[in-house]
Amino acid sequence: MKRRVFIMLSVVLCCLTLVPIANVLSTQGLDGKHWWKRQFLYNMDFMSRWLSRALYPIGISTDPEQVVVGREGWLYLGDQYEESRTVTRRGQTPAEVDAGQRIGAATLAWERWLAGKGVRLFRVMIAPNKETIYPEYLPAWAKPSLARPTATDALLAGTGTERWIDLRPALLSAKTSNRDELYYHVDHHWNSLAAAIAFRAFAREVGRSLPELRWPTDSAIEVKGFAQRKGGDLANFLRMADYLQDLEPSVVAPELAIETTQSDFDSGVIISRGGNPPVGSPDKPLLVSSVGALNNNRVLWLRDSFGVSLSPMMAATFSETLQLHWLAALKPGGRFAELVEKWKPDYVFVTVVERLSRYKFFAAYPPVSVIEQRPGFTLVRTTIPVELHGVSHGSAPGEYRSTGPDPFVVYELAAPILAREASFLSVGLSCGDNAGKVPIQLFWLSDEKPYFDEERSVKFVLDPGVRLIDLHTIPGWTEKGSVRRLRLDIDSTNVCLDFNLSDPTLVEMR
Repeated sequence: MKRRVFIMLSVVLCCLTLVPIANVLSTQGLDGKHWWKRQFLYNMDFMSRWLSRALYPIGISTDPEQVVVGREGWLYLGDQYEESRTVTRRGQTPAEVDAGQRIGAATLAWERWLAGKGVRLFRVMIAPNKETIYPEYLPAWAKPSLARPTATDALLAGTGTERWIDLRPALLSAKTSNRDELYYHVDHHWNSLAAAIAFRAFAREVGRSLPELRWPTDSAIEVKGFAQRKGGDLANFLRMADYLQDLEPSVVAPELAIETTQSDFDSGVIISRGGNPPVGSPDKPLLVSSVGALNNNRVLWLRDSFGVSLSPMMAATFSETLQLHWLAALKPGGRFAELVEKWKPDYVFVTVVERLSRYKFFAAYPPVSVIEQRPGFTLVRTTIPVELHGVSHGSAPGEYRSTGPDPFVVYELAAPILAREASFLSVGLSCGDNAGKVPIQLFWLSDEKPYFDEERSVKFVLDPGVRLIDLHTIPGWTEKGSVRRLRLDIDSTNVCLDFNLSDPTLVEMR
């Protein structure tokens, strides 16, 4: 027994001696590192690195949830990232078909809202997954069934390909006609050559709606040479970034040789100036101003890391690009609407990688669009008040006084109407105390519902005067069914107690 204890203690002491030695010897450049600290001396990462180096050549990953080793040393994301391998293998599901429809409806709502703010064009470009363009290097068990529609096919069936631009055909075509590879071997991103090809495809699609815009010429997709590149994110997951390398194509064109200034949008502080370098993925608004750009326009560009290789081309094309990660813009409390209203861009573009293109925030709706009444609308339906709650009539039609909690007026439509056929609700409101910005909640009652509920309602703010509410910016408005009643709740407290509310009408733009 004593002998066994002695052996065990000897092994432990040997490890306690060898592990620090191994960490010191395997670390290049100890200057600046706290090598004498316990966290460094007894870090076991070196064993993972050695194990990865031993298993990588035979196609085995030490962390298959993060990264999968494919054929000829190619690396791919594992299921830890949006179930990438599972989604690729199985094809689309009914849930993804439904998500595509919801995202499509939200996209139309954003387009209408943005148009009301003066934005001339709204487009989303999908950057294909690495395995979409290079499935042949996946391990056999991970290869997709080419006969099945994909999750991205389901998305585009719901959104259409006019607003959501599918870059897969352009890159697949370039792959067959170009001997140079378009994605890195040990990183999940596309390279600068693929980004240039994708940008040209994006330009062709945008050019259908904006033929006056100028774009970098085809010289921007010529490869001038290659440089060695340290292993990227996938290599790093295996702790082999210093061991594995990729080739970086050099894409140079006269249009890209401009001068840019990067500044923090909120503070105005200049971050960098000079040249046209790639821009990392910003988590707060970053303004890139370009001298010598092809077009004098403002672009709000919501993007992810696939926008890094695109950023020099975007800067060369537009004089100002305000860049922000789409997640920071679209999340609850995000800054998308704020930046549009504050900065007033000419165009809004989104770049999102394929695996994240079905993310739930893309199904989020914009704020309800409320605009001033103007000529050019035709009457579709009138309404009459049929019920008052917490409200009493005044001396003239449309005059009311709040008399209790939760004041509202219920209106009956002259005839039911399919929700998708009604575009705008015209409402006129004025307050006896000249209060402004009155909070309102609109409910609508469809033919299959016996009562109003919160699910079919929306809150917004009305300024005094006659306003138009864009119904297609309201979540759920365009669902199946006919609308037969409306309800307007006056949610103000201690203000606008006496008010004039015209009977709302449904109108359509001529």
